[in-house]
Amino acid sequence: VVALILIIFPLYWLVTSSLKIEGEYLSNPPVIVPSQLTAESYQNIFGKDQIWQNFMNTVIVAGGSTLISVVFGSMAAYAVARGSIGNRARKYFGLWFMVQKMYPAIATAIPVYLVMRSLHLIDTKTALIIMNTSFNLPLVIWLMMGFFQEVPESIEESGKIDGCSMAQRFFYLVLPIVKPGLVASAILTFVSTWNEFLFAVILSVRNAKTLPVIISGFITDRGLEWGPMAATGIVIIIPVFVVVWLLQKDFVQGMTMGAVKG
Repeated sequence: VVALILIIFPLYWLVTSSLKIEGEYLSNPPVIVPSQLTAESYQNIFGKDQIWQNFMNTVIVAGGSTLISVVFGSMAAYAVARGSIGNRARKYFGLWFMVQKMYPAIATAIPVYLVMRSLHLIDTKTALIIMNTSFNLPLVIWLMMGFFQEVPESIEESGKIDGCSMAQRFFYLVLPIVKPGLVASAILTFVSTWNEFLFAVILSVRNAKTLPVIISGFITDRGLEWGPMAATGIVIIIPVFVVVWLLQKDFVQGMTMGAVKG
């Protein structure tokens, strides 16, 4: 019960803050149960045309990065897991992919900005897709290596007997088996990209801003606009909640299969 309260209360506070009148979300001591509900904060954020552009920017960047990471990451993972390299080299590859995921993104912020500026990609969705893909690809490869290693080799040997090439075995025999792994990798990549803030704030000026950057805009010299900030937070949460809810069966199955063992 205590753990459940600790998990649910921040979400409850976010929802109620988005529905409180200004006097209540700024009051001290805090108002736990609002006496009056209002949609003023939602009217405030949806009354601005730019919020829809920011929402679509987030969808395009998250969707594009997820698609590229899962497609190329799964192919790279299969090449490492089933390619003609030794077990020791395979372990080194896995370690290298994890090291790439572990180092702090802020360490690359300045060189990334200089490179994107020289390529004239500042304030473009392309720059955000490139950066999110570069940081999510190692995780997808590492996860999918575990799934591919759990696939019985006898299935692929039967494909070899029937004359299937490596690409045909990958697409027709192996991918359907590791579908839960693909879903788990896709969800983790999507959530990571959807919530990404650092490169979104560095590489965007106006046209490519995503929703996490918009939230930081409610911190002004006049104070914090808690209501609109909470309302925007709810808008960010809902799509991720829907995606995970629709794919939860494959996601849970994927997280309890080969990825954990790998």
